[in-house]
Amino acid sequence: METLRCGRAAGMKALRIDVDGAMKPVEIPGESIEQQNESIYGHLGGYFDCVRLSADAVMLVDDEGLLKGLPENLAAMMIAGYPMLVGTALIVGLEAAEDGDIFTDCPERFLCFADTITSI
Repeated sequence: METLRCGRAAGMKALRIDVDGAMKPVEIPGESIEQQNESIYGHLGGYFDCVRLSADAVMLVDDEGLLKGLPENLAAMMIAGYPMLVGTALIVGLEAAEDGDIFTDCPERFLCFADTITSI
């Protein structure tokens, strides 16, 4: 099992994908993994699961979104190619480390969606 953790000391950029399809870059502040995780929990509404998008990117979604009855996120499903994603999603980058992958800034190829897509 791989370990995924937040990594940047000064925070990181993420792409937020709302259930209405709106996409915008957001800052995940924090000087520690715990502070960054608290910010992620705030965006998603609780603990999160990871959906691997590529070697350098992962989508974060509410761990209990289906149980909470959150609405489908069609934009997130289209980007991830995953059949059922609900609630708000965040895309962050990944960087390989000896003891697991570290969350980093969202790759630019995903951030550019915020400039071109406003809703689905």
